[in-house]
Amino acid sequence: MLRRDRRRFACHVRQIAMYVCHVALRVSLSDIGDAFGRDRTTVGHACHVVEDRRDDPAFDDFVATVERLVTTVFGLVEVPAHD
Repeated sequence: MLRRDRRRFACHVRQIAMYVCHVALRVSLSDIGDAFGRDRTTVGHACHVVEDRRDDPAFDDFVATVERLVTTVFGLVEVPAHD
């Protein structure tokens, strides 16, 4: 059970990382897939999963914070607030 929970957690973290790379850093799905060792369709699915979960205010705040940190570190233009 613990092993499955760790795997699920790692999957969620990877999905968020892929989403932030695409949305905040404007990296293509193909390039993200190459970097993560996944197919571009898997990256697209991850982005959709994260976007769907942003209806939860706590999750949305977390992802928005990650986006702000990434854009600050990489010196990119601020990502507009999610509605």
